[in-house]
Amino acid sequence: MRGAVGLAFFLMLSMVIMVFIPDLIVYGTLSYKANAVVEQTTKEAEMQGGITTSVKSFHQQIVEDYGMEDKGFNVAYSNNGPVQHRGRFTVEYNGEYTFRSFNLLGTGIGQFTLPITAKDSGISEVWQR
Repeated sequence: MRGAVGLAFFLMLSMVIMVFIPDLIVYGTLSYKANAVVEQTTKEAEMQGGITTSVKSFHQQIVEDYGMEDKGFNVAYSNNGPVQHRGRFTVEYNGEYTFRSFNLLGTGIGQFTLPITAKDSGISEVWQR
């Protein structure tokens, strides 16, 4: 009898974990993609000497390449325009993911939202005249 109770407890616990696994995979993938987008945008901005229109178009291209244009993410820059050599700037990419594992009958009860934030700072490598 003790073995059956232990087995039932183990199966209930593992079912809860298995229900969350698909949502955790999607959340982890979106977090990874957000960090990759911010990192590549920051590197490009460092080489271009700040947040210019070419950097913004490069950022938009990366977002489309990663398939995140319709995921509800917003980008924020600390300053727009050229930055003098050794000047600092930041790129921040914010969004959120809603876990729908326990969405009861499509009512929204049981679902919760976690934020996804990726932030990176860079230093301009270009001398401005």
